[in-house]
Amino acid sequence: MAELITTARPYAEAAFSYAKEQNKLSQWSDLLNNLALIASDAVMAKLIANPSVSNENKVSVFAGILGADLTTQAKNLLNAMAENGRLNAVGQVAQIFGQLKTAEDKRVQAYVVSALEPTVEQKSKLSAALNSKFNAQVDIDYQVDKTLVSGLRIKVGDWVIDNTAHTQLQKLRAAIAN
Repeated sequence: MAELITTARPYAEAAFSYAKEQNKLSQWSDLLNNLALIASDAVMAKLIANPSVSNENKVSVFAGILGADLTTQAKNLLNAMAENGRLNAVGQVAQIFGQLKTAEDKRVQAYVVSALEPTVEQKSKLSAALNSKFNAQVDIDYQVDKTLVSGLRIKVGDWVIDNTAHTQLQKLRAAIAN
């Protein structure tokens, strides 16, 4: 997976640069998400991986499905990826593009898992703290996991705070074992 993300990054950055220059970030985001959805289909994944199918045919399948929604520039991106044997990274291109767009929009996605449903006041305080920490508008997705017993886990990109009872007990167990 890490290799595909590394492979996908230059394509995503090029698409992002072009889309930003053309003031079409939302359109490109939607288009790349549609391409990723198509590429994630099991039959399409087999077609992409099949070396006996020409690159032109692989790209034409994408074009046939999207029809007029596939712009010339997006088709050029697919052709470049196909020529370099990188069509299997379309999903990661869409993912990285989405991250770049989110950063450009000064928006950040956070995932909070807690043992109990947070109150409105707790959500407000957490939102304010995360907005301040990341200097961006933080969209928070809350989930309840009763197996955590108490505490919460916050994940924003690669940044993670895990203050759950489960994690604290694991740390204590490890400390006692050493």
